[in-house]
Amino acid sequence: MGEKNWGKITDIDTLDASALAPGVTKRNVFWAENGWDEFCARHFILPEGQAIPEHSHEWDHLLISLGGHGEVEVEGERYDLDCGGWARVPGGATHTFRNIGSGDFTFLCIVPTRGDPHAKKFQLRAERKKKKEQADDE
Repeated sequence: MGEKNWGKITDIDTLDASALAPGVTKRNVFWAENGWDEFCARHFILPEGQAIPEHSHEWDHLLISLGGHGEVEVEGERYDLDCGGWARVPGGATHTFRNIGSGDFTFLCIVPTRGDPHAKKFQLRAERKKKKEQADDE
C-alpha cells in the first residue's frame, strides 16, 4: 500500500491562498492528489479580524466550522458559524466569510475540483501526463 491514507492536517503542506485574505492558511486535505478527483476538501485558518471578500462563482461551497467563531454572509443574510456549525453556499450566490471571534477561525470547505485552483492545476497536469504516457505506448 504505497499511498498515505491518514495523517494530521498540520503535516500537510500549506498552499498559497494570500489572494483570499492576509494571513489565511490553506491546506488541501482530500483532493485529486490523494484520490478524490471530483471534489476538494480544503482546511482554512482565517486569522482574527480577517475576511474573505465578497465574491461568487457557479459552484456550491460546503462548510464545517472546526474552531473559533466565524460567519458566512450569503446574499446579504448572515449565518453564525461557531465550532461544529455548518453551512452551504449555493452556486451563483454572492458570499463572504469573516472571522468575528477572538483567535483563529478554522473550517473545512468542500468544493468541486474546478473550484480550487491548486486541485484544478494538479488534475490538469495528471491528465496531460496520462495522455502522454498513452501516446508513448502506441
